[in-house]
Amino acid sequence: MSFRLTRQSKVLKPSEYKSIFNDGKMTRGKYWQVMSIKTEDSRAKLGLAISKKVHRLAVDRNRFKRLARETFRQNRAQLDNWEFVVMAKHSKPAKNDLIVQDLLNLFNKVVAK
Repeated sequence: MSFRLTRQSKVLKPSEYKSIFNDGKMTRGKYWQVMSIKTEDSRAKLGLAISKKVHRLAVDRNRFKRLARETFRQNRAQLDNWEFVVMAKHSKPAKNDLIVQDLLNLFNKVVAK
């Protein structure tokens, strides 16, 4: 199994985002909000929606995107049949491992349902 994050592993089309936002379930953590929907596809997909309203500086937005992509990539095998849109929440600065752990807990919470 390749660990690359390919185009097939990403939510790319506006229609895909719309279906997840309309039909998906919201799960909230300290640093993240995750919209998720179970699909027939055997491949997990990730979409990112990191708003400028939430993190004004591009450095902060890119950091959250990088952490979300890496966490998803490393745990993709446990997330089969799910599509996610990950959004950052307003938060005070924190260490990367706390942010990653929060997202991982949300992914596990969604899959356990």
